[in-house]
Amino acid sequence: MTTLTYSADVVGYAAKPARNSWFKRVVAALAESRMRKAEGEILRYRHLLPNELEWAAYKLGPRSECQLPFIR
Repeated sequence: MTTLTYSADVVGYAAKPARNSWFKRVVAALAESRMRKAEGEILRYRHLLPNELEWAAYKLGPRSECQLPFIR
Protein backbone atom coordinates (compact mmCIF):
# COMPACT_ATOMS: atom_id res chain seq x y z
CA MET A 1 0.00 0.00 0.00
CA THR A 2 1.38 3.40 -0.96
CA THR A 3 0.29 6.87 0.18
CA LEU A 4 1.37 10.07 -1.51
CA THR A 5 0.65 13.46 0.02
CA TYR A 6 1.21 16.84 -1.61
CA SER A 7 1.35 20.14 0.18
CA ALA A 8 1.05 23.62 -1.34
CA ASP A 9 4.83 24.06 -1.09
CA VAL A 10 5.62 20.93 -3.05
CA VAL A 11 3.17 21.64 -5.84
CA GLY A 12 4.28 25.26 -6.15
CA TYR A 13 0.77 26.67 -5.99
CA ALA A 14 0.63 30.13 -4.47
CA ALA A 15 -2.78 31.63 -3.78
CA LYS A 16 -3.29 35.06 -5.32
CA PRO A 17 -4.26 37.62 -2.65
CA ALA A 18 -7.74 39.06 -2.98
CA ARG A 19 -7.74 42.64 -4.28
CA ASN A 20 -10.55 45.16 -4.19
CA SER A 21 -11.75 46.73 -7.41
CA TRP A 22 -10.45 50.17 -8.36
CA PHE A 23 -13.83 51.73 -7.54
CA LYS A 24 -13.83 50.34 -4.00
CA ARG A 25 -10.28 51.56 -3.49
CA VAL A 26 -11.17 55.06 -4.73
CA VAL A 27 -14.23 55.25 -2.47
CA ALA A 28 -12.21 53.99 0.52
CA ALA A 29 -9.49 56.56 -0.16
CA LEU A 30 -12.10 59.32 -0.45
CA ALA A 31 -13.75 58.28 2.83
CA GLU A 32 -10.36 58.16 4.57
CA SER A 33 -9.49 61.62 3.26
CA ARG A 34 -12.79 63.08 4.44
CA MET A 35 -12.35 61.45 7.87
CA ARG A 36 -8.87 62.98 8.25
CA LYS A 37 -10.24 66.38 7.22
CA ALA A 38 -13.08 66.12 9.78
CA GLU A 39 -10.69 65.10 12.56
CA GLY A 40 -8.43 68.03 11.66
CA GLU A 41 -11.36 70.45 11.91
CA ILE A 42 -12.34 69.03 15.29
CA LEU A 43 -8.78 69.45 16.54
CA ARG A 44 -8.69 72.98 15.14
CA TYR A 45 -11.71 74.09 17.19
CA ARG A 46 -11.19 71.77 20.15
CA HIS A 47 -10.48 74.67 22.49
CA LEU A 48 -14.03 75.95 21.94
CA LEU A 49 -15.72 72.74 23.10
CA PRO A 50 -16.90 72.56 26.72
CA ASN A 51 -15.07 70.28 29.15
CA GLU A 52 -18.33 68.46 29.91
CA LEU A 53 -18.11 66.72 26.52
CA GLU A 54 -14.80 65.14 27.44
CA TRP A 55 -16.05 64.08 30.87
CA ALA A 56 -19.18 62.56 29.32
CA ALA A 57 -17.09 60.63 26.78
CA TYR A 58 -15.29 58.81 29.59
CA LYS A 59 -18.59 57.61 31.03
CA LEU A 60 -20.35 57.04 27.70
CA GLY A 61 -22.07 53.72 27.35
CA PRO A 62 -25.01 52.36 25.39
CA ARG A 63 -27.49 53.50 28.05
CA SER A 64 -25.88 56.83 28.95
CA GLU A 65 -26.08 58.60 25.57
CA CYS A 66 -29.16 60.52 26.69
CA GLN A 67 -27.08 62.15 29.45
CA LEU A 68 -24.76 64.02 27.05
CA PRO A 69 -24.43 67.72 27.94
CA PHE A 70 -26.02 69.33 24.91
CA ILE A 71 -29.59 70.23 24.05
CA ARG A 72 -31.62 68.15 21.63
